[in-house]
Amino acid sequence: MTAHAKSVDHRRFPAGTVLVRQGDTGDCGWILESGEVEVVLETPAGAKRLAVLGPGALVGEMALIDAGVRSATVTALTDVTALELTGSMVRRHIEAGPPLASYLLSSLITAIRRAHGLWVEERDPKDGPVRSRRSFDRVLDRRGYSDGHVFFRQGDSATVAYLIQFGQVSIRRDDAELAVLGPGRIFGELALLRAQPRVATAVAVGQTTCEVIRREDFKHAIAAMPPILRSLTRIYVEMLSNPLYLTLSARLNRAEAPPAETLP
Repeated sequence: MTAHAKSVDHRRFPAGTVLVRQGDTGDCGWILESGEVEVVLETPAGAKRLAVLGPGALVGEMALIDAGVRSATVTALTDVTALELTGSMVRRHIEAGPPLASYLLSSLITAIRRAHGLWVEERDPKDGPVRSRRSFDRVLDRRGYSDGHVFFRQGDSATVAYLIQFGQVSIRRDDAELAVLGPGRIFGELALLRAQPRVATAVAVGQTTCEVIRREDFKHAIAAMPPILRSLTRIYVEMLSNPLYLTLSARLNRAEAPPAETLP
């Protein structure tokens, strides 16, 4: 982000300042230049420290990407200096890339928010059709599925992922439903990107239409991202690949209070 340093504001935060509060909305994020911040998740069992971040770390970025609420509370442990980023700045970068990159980032962030027990607003149908590409120079692999169709099962090998264009898909692990996804959401991407077995089962809820996404499609979309968004994608994939995130999602969907050690 050094190339953009002249276009962003430098901010100073005294120790004890809350930069981000879980559940709030916001249109600013920060790249830390000096000092340290603490990232805390509020759970039914109490506060859980997720991380202590220092220079070079990016905080508050999720709300800039998907215009959602803050997923955790970030507090300055020491005096902090940071570069301030605005939502419009980040969204310009996203909009310059292929739509698939935007859908991927949004879907990963949605999964993290759900794992934290935060409400997620689904896509408004008025936002227009869901397509992985803006151009029409290639025929997309678009398929219809009937209610109850099993896209893949927990433990299966991964060959493709799916972008929902119409309908809903239930994501299940063991006996728990982790989420019900709607149009604009991608599922099956984690196993595909990491070349690992499926960690959950995906089932169509009602008549559903999806675009089939292959590994090469993701590679091209990620390569087209600015470096900072590409790095965030890798971080989010690694976070969600931790089985403890799936465990937390299952507990929250069963209305159970997760233990303090649930997240790393």
